[in-house]
Amino acid sequence: MIKLLIVDDSEETRELLKMVLSKNTNLDISEAYSLATAIEEIKKSIPDIILLDLSLPDGNGSEICSKIRTYPNIYGNPFILALTADTSQESVNKNLRIGCDDYIKKPFDFTELSIRIEKFIKRVPIIKDYISYENIKLFPNNKTVQYDGIFVTLSKNEYEILQYFILNKGLLLSRTNILDNVWSDNFDISDKAVDQCLKRLRKKLPILNDFLISKRGFGYILK
Repeated sequence: MIKLLIVDDSEETRELLKMVLSKNTNLDISEAYSLATAIEEIKKSIPDIILLDLSLPDGNGSEICSKIRTYPNIYGNPFILALTADTSQESVNKNLRIGCDDYIKKPFDFTELSIRIEKFIKRVPIIKDYISYENIKLFPNNKTVQYDGIFVTLSKNEYEILQYFILNKGLLLSRTNILDNVWSDNFDISDKAVDQCLKRLRKKLPILNDFLISKRGFGYILK
């Protein structure tokens, strides 16, 4: 299912959009009515497509665009279609600059609405490739990580070392082996870098405290 989020403070508009879009049985539609509820829903469900009213009662929709484009490892990387009554060239250019992929003008023309959304539906991968371990999911395509269904922020090395352990689950990995396979330039990197990186990972992903085992003098093993 393709996840689509409608963000608009008008219940009438949300219901209208849901009625039109419900004809597509491949859509899982959710909704939000404010900046706060939108951010909460995005972090929870990680939608593939967002229909975003840029004028919300508790803030400007552009704030959502900025958060998503700045922190894709937390909010995902959805297609964003602005819902706007202002379709002047200046407004369109502004919306594109803040991170929108397209716009849908108000009041809606249902045919145009369907065509524009269908264009982006076709661009969403049908199958999302990910690597899973317990309650952790890694998405190699965009280097993001979910923990208990919530995206967490990892540094490049934290992501790479986590993926390396999961792909080599059950194998005893020495610090030297980890450095050679995770750090691109490890000439000036000490073994302590591995320990510090794993210490940070344990804090961000507490389940690793139970499954990532240290073998003194040898290295680490992910059970």
